[in-house]
Amino acid sequence: MDLGQVALGLALLAVSSLTLAGPALLESYGLIYVVIGSALVLGTGAWLISVAREAQSQ
Repeated sequence: MDLGQVALGLALLAVSSLTLAGPALLESYGLIYVVIGSALVLGTGAWLISVAREAQSQ
């Protein structure tokens, strides 16, 4: 497993953990924006790292 796969897995775990959160926790819109934003940043970073590694190996 490389770093990109680990980061993408953590991002997916963060988003999927919203299904386990209670309704009272989800009323805080700031928390939702932080979780979704960090998942997007982690996913984008993992994708960019993967693209850079592929370009470097060729």
